[in-house]
Amino acid sequence: MTDRLAALFGAALDGIVVTDATHRCLYANPAVCQTVGCGSEHLPDRDVLTLFPAPARPTIQEALEAAFNGQARRLISPVLCSGGKERQIELTACPISLDGRSLVAVFLRDETETQRLARKADAMVQIVSSMSLAGSLEATLDALARTVVRATGGMACGVALMDEDLQKVRMTGTYGFSPQHVAGMRAAVRAGAPPPGQQAVQTKQPVVRLNAREEMLADPRYAPVHDAAREAAWDAIVSVPLRYWGRVIGALNMFYPSGRNPGQSEVDFLTAIADQAAAAVENARLFVEARDKAALEERQRLARELHDSVSQALYGIALGARTAQTWLERDPARAAEPMDYVLSLAEAGLVEMRALIFELRPETLETEGLVAALDKQVEAIRARHGLDARADLPDEPDAPLDVKEAIYRIAQEGLHNIVKHAKATRVDLRLRRDDEGFWIELTDDGQGFDSEGTFPDTSACAPRVSEPSIWVVPWRSPVLPGREHASASASPSQPRR
Repeated sequence: MTDRLAALFGAALDGIVVTDATHRCLYANPAVCQTVGCGSEHLPDRDVLTLFPAPARPTIQEALEAAFNGQARRLISPVLCSGGKERQIELTACPISLDGRSLVAVFLRDETETQRLARKADAMVQIVSSMSLAGSLEATLDALARTVVRATGGMACGVALMDEDLQKVRMTGTYGFSPQHVAGMRAAVRAGAPPPGQQAVQTKQPVVRLNAREEMLADPRYAPVHDAAREAAWDAIVSVPLRYWGRVIGALNMFYPSGRNPGQSEVDFLTAIADQAAAAVENARLFVEARDKAALEERQRLARELHDSVSQALYGIALGARTAQTWLERDPARAAEPMDYVLSLAEAGLVEMRALIFELRPETLETEGLVAALDKQVEAIRARHGLDARADLPDEPDAPLDVKEAIYRIAQEGLHNIVKHAKATRVDLRLRRDDEGFWIELTDDGQGFDSEGTFPDTSACAPRVSEPSIWVVPWRSPVLPGREHASASASPSQPRR
């Protein structure tokens, strides 16, 4: 019988024990021996219930008896391992028949490893899904460190990054440390102590230091962090380099408690996380660069606007005031004309300043709504550029503030493009809403281009003053159950004639 059972269950990855009605172990496959940590010679003829802690045995016995009665049972239970340690397993008891005998096959799956792998898989999903910038690079890496600690069961985690010159490593994201430890470590690094992860950065390979805390306490360079390190519960540090396109930009440092020696699978897992963290760092840097570039371009645009409008108006006001002052001394009656000129320039400059301030921060959006903000933008175009600008707007739409601001910015940019490029005398703005979302329609009587022409041949872009150009921008905002307009995206259509 043993040979037949071995042929059936010997190669199974899960542990399998076959028992009779007396709970006597008739056969145990190699996987069971690996799970409980004992040799195969110790299991046959042994009472299966002795594999489990005493408090769990009544439940296990009930499951075995149910299986003998033809009812399979499945439950989670601890199992006793060598040295008296316990390990969580998933137990399934199934009835089997062999040579006319009613037996029970007990399947044991190591739930501890399953849960650990599940936590790691869940952590990878969270890390990959949260790689967009969370407010700042520090906040993003703090969240990453927290996820890694919860997935690995380590004590703490720190993410160190290279500076802009790729010369020094600095701690950026942390989780699991006391404030005193973080402050002390930064002080020690400033004083010349090598930061955790420096060796991994230099060698471009994972580094495991099993007695890292003792080494730190014995090194006077880490004196600022000695008090915090003495109270810490970690001993080992695993450092893996952050690589991005072959370039090392920092290190991920995982701190483990005493007696926990991370194996190769743990190092491989941390390496996979480090790859994701490196991508997050680079994305954050690109985001900051793009934001700074956009801010610079906006400042340059405002400088041009101020130079072309407000500064010109102020210069005209000063010139008109001097002229009026001269005529007041010679012929006061003739001073009225330059004074009127000064007043008109002052009013135009005030309108211009209000328009520029509104572009910087359209508070009307929050206080009065989208429709009022678009009305004011149209009025500003009319006053600043002398266009016959008109708006056809619906009632105030029910949408989040960020959606309204996006719609406003799209309309604003379209109007600016018309002013700069179309050479128009009239512009019409229309906002409407249908099942697909919001639509912004801008129509002007300026020069356009042949939308059927072949580009980039400039001959196809001959002005068509007699035909109006229309720019339609669909704004699609999906409706989710219980949450209208939760997100939105803008995609301009091709210009139409």
